[in-house]
Amino acid sequence: MRYWELLRLALGGVRRTPLRVILTALGVTIATGSLVCMVAFALGVQARVEEPFQKSELLNRIDVTPKGSFHGFGPKPQDSNSNSLESNAILDDAALSRIQNLAGVALAYPELRLSGIEVRYGEKSEKTSAAGLPVESSRLPFVQDALVAGGFFSSSGEGQALIGTRLAKNLGFETPADALGCSLSLQVKGLAPGEGKTFKFDERKMEVQVVGVWTPPAGRPGFSADGILLPQSVIRELPGVQFDSALQWLRRGKPGMPPTYERLVVRVKGPSDLFVVEKQIQEMGFHTETLLARIKQIREAFLIMDLVLTSVGTVALVVAGLGIINTLLMAVLERYREIGTYKALGASDGDVRVMFLAEAGVVGLAGGLGGLVLGRVVAWIIEVVVNGIARNRGFDEPIMAFAFPFYLLAGAVLFSIAVSLVSGVYPAMRAARIDPIQALRGE
Repeated sequence: MRYWELLRLALGGVRRTPLRVILTALGVTIATGSLVCMVAFALGVQARVEEPFQKSELLNRIDVTPKGSFHGFGPKPQDSNSNSLESNAILDDAALSRIQNLAGVALAYPELRLSGIEVRYGEKSEKTSAAGLPVESSRLPFVQDALVAGGFFSSSGEGQALIGTRLAKNLGFETPADALGCSLSLQVKGLAPGEGKTFKFDERKMEVQVVGVWTPPAGRPGFSADGILLPQSVIRELPGVQFDSALQWLRRGKPGMPPTYERLVVRVKGPSDLFVVEKQIQEMGFHTETLLARIKQIREAFLIMDLVLTSVGTVALVVAGLGIINTLLMAVLERYREIGTYKALGASDGDVRVMFLAEAGVVGLAGGLGGLVLGRVVAWIIEVVVNGIARNRGFDEPIMAFAFPFYLLAGAVLFSIAVSLVSGVYPAMRAARIDPIQALRGE
């Protein structure tokens, strides 16, 4: 018999007992929907956790600090060669130049921040913080995505600034676009290195023009929606920027105070360059810190969660599979003479097995597709309730707690079909063993 004829006979067998088949398929639907909903929740939470890192491109970032003055995440590492010459490598302009020339490095710059800056516009004034980025950062996607009005620094960057959306609102601008082209007065006070091992108090006043307004991505200190962003060529000359690095230099017992940095930010061209560049920087004698290694640990935790939830959903599918076995065994008993007639007319044992397996596959396919719809509806209801509660508590941004990638949807349907086919093996084998002579005698 041809396979399309076997499929037609299988569909006919399904239509004979519609209520029983619908109830069996409904069990598969509920099991598949539970599986899809639970795994989609785990994937959604994982996406929410990784989203800030992805937006700010922290996964291709390397933080470089001198050994002995670690400022990264977690406990301070113990360097086995802390007393060697290599561990005394200086994080200065020469080291910055060497790192910039490494293959795979897209951008390298010192991380410069200031606090306590007074920003004045007309009668309005705000105390805020400032961070610095080089003008070359304009090619970084996260910078362009964060802009809500205007653009980034021009080629020179002199006398220009970007301000956060909250700072623009606090200074009296009704919309971000209203701040473009306006002149702000900055007053900076702080300690700057003096002669020998001394510091001097310095004060600087300057005018900057707003060229852009942005909402910086969360996840990194220094970038804030109520702060100001300056070109590095400007912020590095302000008092207070070199204080911490100079103080660290003196604490290490070094003479004089050369222009060193506490931290360099290195952005690589692609993920494949990250660990290669990191190893080369470590060989220069510096400590490195990447978030990709920590993201891998987070992903391992979510993988365990996915496996646990998948196991729970699989148990539900196994229970639904028992229903399929019961339905097909009932069909074998009810169609005993019919199966004998098929075999008497030339149907082989394999044809009978394929026919019943096709019936099981149809039930699994219908239940799998129904499970996708059920899982999405349940997820939608949960998201509506969660967002309603969040809005009542002052959260305006919608919360997307579920993620439905294509591989999850396709895998759920295929998995439900596979479970159904496995469940149909025993009834199909039992049907194939029917003796046509005994079946036609009515025994």
